Amino acid sequence: MIIAVVNQKGGVGKTTLAVHLAVWHLERGRRVAFIDADGQSSATRWLNAGGFPLTLVTEVRPDPIIELAGTLRTTHDLIIADGPASLAESTRALLLVADFAIVPCGVTVPELESTADTIRMITTARMVRAGHKPRASLVLTRIRNDRFLLTREAHEAARRLGIPVCRNVLRLREAVADAAGQRSVVWKMGGRARPAADEMLKLLEEIEEHAGQETNHDRNTDHRTTSISAQRSTTKVVCARIA
Repeated sequence: MIIAVVNQKGGVGKTTLAVHLAVWHLERGRRVAFIDADGQSSATRWLNAGGFPLTLVTEVRPDPIIELAGTLRTTHDLIIADGPASLAESTRALLLVADFAIVPCGVTVPELESTADTIRMITTARMVRAGHKPRASLVLTRIRNDRFLLTREAHEAARRLGIPVCRNVLRLREAVADAAGQRSVVWKMGGRARPAADEMLKLLEEIEEHAGQETNHDRNTDHRTTSISAQRSTTKVVCARIA
């Protein structure tokens, strides 16, 4: 599976979420590859310094991203891609190969509304691919106060985006902000980071659940396609016998 973490806005926690997601899967024994498609290469420096045993590729050009994704898919269980902070062609390339897209977004109404362009890109990618991929979920991040989650305007703006919104969120916590500087992940940063770790782990488990629904959808689709093909084959045989 290929999971792309994308949004046109910078500073919404894309790299933080992508790195934590990759390490979380790595610790579960999965063969993980990471495509750093962000020109700032923050994830590359973070993962290299942390010494995490995954396959790391830094590439911002659209065509090589598509080629790399195809190659890595044959040798790894999971590919995590950190998208750029713009509506660049590399973002489009990621959405053309991703099975699942995570869209981190601030919780204010302007931030939610500005995410609409990213959602539009996801919809366009589905049209180009003539299917449901990439499926997507929106993650609310950098929350300063829970009261923002309770405003009618924020929920309405999220609803208008047309993709599921994760129940779990990432609050603006010092430990989350400091994880990159420590070249670590929050659940490895000691007791003071426990609240941040608990929130992050719950979110990653929910993302895994959403991604699992994507896999099940593919299997069901494959099963239905196989059943339809079998029915057509049976019909052809019956017709041949009648003839």
